[in-house]
Amino acid sequence: MKLTNIPSPTQNYTRPTLTSKSDYSLITRYYDVAGPDYESWSKNFNMHFGFCRRFQDIFFLERMLKNMNDEVLKRLQVDDSRSSSLVDLGCGVGTVARHIADKLPLSQITGVTISDYQVAKCKQLNSEQKKEDRISIVKTNFESLDFADEKFTHAYALESSCYANGSGKDDFVAEMARVLQNGGRFCVADGFIKHHRKLPWLFRKLYTKVTRYWALPCFGNIIDFKTSLEKNGFKEIKIEEITWKIAPSVLYVPWTCVKFFAKEIWKNRSLRMKKERWHNVYAPILGMIMGLYQKHFGYYLISGRK
Repeated sequence: MKLTNIPSPTQNYTRPTLTSKSDYSLITRYYDVAGPDYESWSKNFNMHFGFCRRFQDIFFLERMLKNMNDEVLKRLQVDDSRSSSLVDLGCGVGTVARHIADKLPLSQITGVTISDYQVAKCKQLNSEQKKEDRISIVKTNFESLDFADEKFTHAYALESSCYANGSGKDDFVAEMARVLQNGGRFCVADGFIKHHRKLPWLFRKLYTKVTRYWALPCFGNIIDFKTSLEKNGFKEIKIEEITWKIAPSVLYVPWTCVKFFAKEIWKNRSLRMKKERWHNVYAPILGMIMGLYQKHFGYYLISGRK
């Protein structure tokens, strides 16, 4: 795991161009249509990449996915002897929230999403696992949250901050700062552009396809993101590049696609699917290739306190 030395914003500075505004209707439609297909990736609906701690982990995708949940939780530094209130900013169907509820019996977790499918599925799974009293799900935009100031002791975003606007994710960071209590900790896990230099032609082509297929406005820039955190008063910011730690889970993408296609053919006798479901197949495959450009793109764990 690499503790990254982030250059200053003025070093080799070129105004980034690979940004666009979030289209929330596209995001909600993508997850409402393609969301159920994530079960092909993880039977528990872990909608993210995994963290490989030791060699044996590479043979068990679900173990690596749970490891990532634990790595995020570890950086939140929650005192398990006291009650805590956590907010999951972009919660998917609440899998990480339920994982944390199991680990922290005194915690209350609030999940945030803009997808109707995710709200309904999360409530269903919470009910099945008898966690309705510990986990709530709220349909709201994490760039304009319907919560009071300083409501939560901890905040995290696992592969969801990429759906926020701007290379620095400024509105997302500002809202996270607003709803966190003083001294509260945060953790963000996501992919980021590493610099402001000119990007290779093929990378830009891949980037454009991946962001369109996943309905992303843009990936963040790690320099701009750190600047945004500092501007909003966050301290003790720790930026760790974990690209190689997630690589073994990324290698499961082709096999997952084969299983998905086989299941779809067996179930429906065809591969006629809505475009969002096809995009959910294309994006991770192209993302694997994009991830090979490690001078330009990496996967990070970013943590700190308010």
